Amino acid sequence: MITIRLPHTATTVFAAAFALGISLAAGNAFAHGSGMQSMPADGQTVAAGTKVMHLMFDAPMRVTKVTMTAPEGKTYKINGPAANQAVKVWEGKLPKLARGKYKVDWRGMSPDGHPMKGDFAFTVGQ
Repeated sequence: MITIRLPHTATTVFAAAFALGISLAAGNAFAHGSGMQSMPADGQTVAAGTKVMHLMFDAPMRVTKVTMTAPEGKTYKINGPAANQAVKVWEGKLPKLARGKYKVDWRGMSPDGHPMKGDFAFTVGQ
């Protein structure tokens, strides 16, 4: 009787699959352009008189939807450049802001056509 031992086969298969997964994830991050900043910045406290918000991307983005949830739970659609217009800086007009914490959610299309989304929060002080 002949016995063949393959003790490292499962480990080798797992390692190869893990390496492939990591390389695909990194490729997707670079392909989609992941750099985004906002003004107000995430966690920032701003004055009640703040009238605009900016989304700033490392590559042109077609922003398709921006919503803001106010402290009392009301949701506002924030309007800016048309969704068919790719921009690096997106500016949206804000409604009158009361004191409290606001959450902003955005969606868009990256330069390579993949859907992107993100969120951030800011607080309105006095």
